[in-house]
Amino acid sequence: MGYYLNTSPKGTALPARGKAQALLNAGATKLAGPVVFQPNLVCVVENGIFDAAGFAFSEAEMNQFLINDGRLKTWLIVEGADDLSGYNDK
Repeated sequence: MGYYLNTSPKGTALPARGKAQALLNAGATKLAGPVVFQPNLVCVVENGIFDAAGFAFSEAEMNQFLINDGRLKTWLIVEGADDLSGYNDK
């Protein structure tokens, strides 16, 4: 895992905590039910003192985020997640 969003689609910096809500406020769509791989898939993981908004750029990457490790995870579709995460900068 290695591509994370620190900026919202509106160009504002994401807060250390509350990243899922900030992304929703910026136009992201929250997913309900079983997660299936699709473009612009983001998993926000609550780590206690900070949240991480990881870009699930492949099915294998999504499966890593799907591992139940006890942390709360919110799944979103964030338009432009590849660019926002730097994935397209390779």
